[in-house]
Amino acid sequence: MTISSQPSRDLTANISALSDKSVALMQLRNMSDEDVETFQNILQKVQETHDPKAALRSLSAEELDVVRQAHSLAQPINIAVLTDEGAANLLNAPGHTHDLNNDGLTTIGEGHMLTFPPENAPAAFKTAWEKASEGRSIMDIPTHMIFAVGLANIGREPGDPNWVNPYASADYDYGAAVSNIMESVEYQYNHNMMSFEQYQKNMSFYNKLTDAMG
Repeated sequence: MTISSQPSRDLTANISALSDKSVALMQLRNMSDEDVETFQNILQKVQETHDPKAALRSLSAEELDVVRQAHSLAQPINIAVLTDEGAANLLNAPGHTHDLNNDGLTTIGEGHMLTFPPENAPAAFKTAWEKASEGRSIMDIPTHMIFAVGLANIGREPGDPNWVNPYASADYDYGAAVSNIMESVEYQYNHNMMSFEQYQKNMSFYNKLTDAMG
């Protein structure tokens, strides 16, 4: 997976400030105030470097370890194997990383995370999803849309030339997708493929999401 150099430049132009969200995440990762300050200093230090891998190479071993801690990585950072996106996101604040190549995953270091709602989703859908999810535990949120990228790529690894992102198109119809899922849920329940409890949970969420989407 590769990305154009322009997103990297855009990313490194605005990374020097830490939000309250970023600081809170780093504190949850047991980083000291000194380490948090060091991480912010690192972001300021590399702010004008347009090549994220070169920026990482410019850091000392101690600084690289602070970057590792900030992003909660289990293994030391191996710059040689990083994609451009993986490198660039290490130089962004926790909680503000990006799916730069629009593959449905956010790559941070060597790790890949599902990104949902997708970054290119309309703001109205993101707001609707947030409203529908409010007050619900992760166990109470249906995963049909969240895991669509993974299900579309069974047997493939990130970076595979045949990798598919169902949400890649900027004009993807989220309303139609929700309607199709609700029809599927109805079918599964009516054909004894789903418990009444699961049916209620799914439909409650999707009805709230539909209402929020207007």
